[in-house]
Amino acid sequence: MFFIKQIDAHIATVLHGKTAGRLQRLLQSPLGLWVIAAISFFESALPVPLVTDPFMVAGILANRSRATLIVVVTTISSIIGGLAAFLLASFFFSVIAQYMTPDMQADFASLVSFGASDTFVATVAGAITPIPYTITAWVIAVAGGGAGVFILGSLVGRTIRYAIVGYCTYAFGPAALTYARRSLTLTSLVVFALLVVYVIVKL
Repeated sequence: MFFIKQIDAHIATVLHGKTAGRLQRLLQSPLGLWVIAAISFFESALPVPLVTDPFMVAGILANRSRATLIVVVTTISSIIGGLAAFLLASFFFSVIAQYMTPDMQADFASLVSFGASDTFVATVAGAITPIPYTITAWVIAVAGGGAGVFILGSLVGRTIRYAIVGYCTYAFGPAALTYARRSLTLTSLVVFALLVVYVIVKL
């Protein structure tokens, strides 16, 4: 629920804040897609307090005819950012670990054992659910997962996540936020439930 509230706060700032008018004009400009792509990349590549969803929502509301393209660009940029995080952790995790906050260390530690048991499933879970995607990339890298498996899992998970938000925004306009919240919450709960069943069966 904290993650959903965090999205709400970002959406309120992006759509209704003092800079909302300027942002809308920027997203309608030729640079709009590049802005969304950059935000999506950096959210995935670095552990920064940034959420891509509200910017994608704002982009679709400003350019409904380009909704599919915006979702595709957001998804691909996020996967590329996740791959960057994966590669950084593969070669420089000892350096990254020195700068991890206690909360990040706790999230990382709780995911390592699961990431080691099934890197594909762990990647899909991290790409859909509130689990920080950057930390998911680090976990898969440290657990010895292959880049190909990580990319495939990210493609499945990120496509599901952003397709839900993109479809709701296109279909329902500003009212989409309510539907997107419900859909993301439900999807996260279903994924978590399936993970629990998967772990139990595997044990």
